[in-house]
Amino acid sequence: MSAPAEQTRKRRLLLDLSPLRESPAFRRLWLGNTLGSIGQEMTVVTVALQVYALTGSTFAVSLVAGIALGPMIVLGLYGGTLADRFDRRKVALTASVVSWVAIAVLAAHAVLGGTSLWLIYTAATVNSVFGTIGGITRRAIVPRLLPQHLLPAAGALNGINMGLMATIGPLLAAAAVGAGGFQAAFLVDVLLHSAAFLGVWTLPALRPLDAVVGTSLQAIRDGLGFLRRAHNVRFSLQLDLIAMALAQPRVLFPALGAVTLGGGVATVGVLSAASAFGTVLASFFSGWTGSVRRQGRAILVVTYIYAVSIMAGGVVLLLAVLHPRGDEANIAAIVGLTVTLAIGGVADSISVIFRMTILQAAVPDQLRGRVQSIFSLVVTGGPRVGDVVTGAVASLVTLWSPVLAGGAAMIVVIWLASRRVPSFARYDRDNPQP
Repeated sequence: MSAPAEQTRKRRLLLDLSPLRESPAFRRLWLGNTLGSIGQEMTVVTVALQVYALTGSTFAVSLVAGIALGPMIVLGLYGGTLADRFDRRKVALTASVVSWVAIAVLAAHAVLGGTSLWLIYTAATVNSVFGTIGGITRRAIVPRLLPQHLLPAAGALNGINMGLMATIGPLLAAAAVGAGGFQAAFLVDVLLHSAAFLGVWTLPALRPLDAVVGTSLQAIRDGLGFLRRAHNVRFSLQLDLIAMALAQPRVLFPALGAVTLGGGVATVGVLSAASAFGTVLASFFSGWTGSVRRQGRAILVVTYIYAVSIMAGGVVLLLAVLHPRGDEANIAAIVGLTVTLAIGGVADSISVIFRMTILQAAVPDQLRGRVQSIFSLVVTGGPRVGDVVTGAVASLVTLWSPVLAGGAAMIVVIWLASRRVPSFARYDRDNPQP
């Protein structure tokens, strides 16, 4: 193979950095968002550790997410309306400032040695809500900064962001808490979140291209009405919800580490990081995604791969149950399950790249914020539904059954659902139809 041909092959295989080179505004936004996301994950982990240290109660820790869920749903939908109605730079900037203030309150509370559980809950909720609004707005900003052909590459860069957040964030939180207590972790996030603030601050004005008429409630209804008509966009969201609701194994990890596989906390950490590793790996080798025209068909293919990988994980767990290792950690099963989860992470990451491209390319700019807010609700609520379904099935049957059965059910449901929306498989990147 000639040197030019080999260079072309590498360019198509490896992560496409063109969005960072061609748009300084996107480059600043992405860098700030990456650092801010790592800090955001640090705060999530640190709050959980602090609440458990104060109460010794897992239920009290679960309330951090439980209390925030309702406000995130309501204000997340409203935030999408704000992103469509006003200058998106100002909306994202305001959300970043409020989120930063909430983190600063948590830091000050920890520095002063405070033990107010409700202050922690309140500040964490404010941080989550406005972090959600900021994320919705930033995703709606991206198509205003880049040409359409670079949106898949931007989606892959977002995958790098999410992978770094899921891996570096918890490690930094643990290291900071161990070295200087909860206040040290919160203060690091204050600094990291400042980068997100500056990334938005340097953007140009991003005023609406078309006016949004009516009240905020009517604007939300208009966004939902668009989804009812936009079969391809709606189905892309439904696929994600199906995957999260039927094949989300994370709630099983503590029990797997303690009982089925052994290895305790180390096993839980490895299994939790496996999917994030797959996300980073897929994003790094994502250059080819920009050349795919039938993005809907690509989503279907990788979604089936995700389901098969989860089923394979169920087979690994079944074999581990049939051939127990006594008090020893079942290294072979841990490695096997880690590989299947990493493959699932790869498939899910590629699906996200194409799904985000469809959401950004096929949705009119004046509706983009509201559709992004609904997407955020799917991303936020889907895994929680999956945790409940998986936990219930595991409690009623066995630990391995929801993984094996969930992957199989996902294949059947997707096949049936896709037959009702044949246009999705024909979705054309060069002629994006919602």
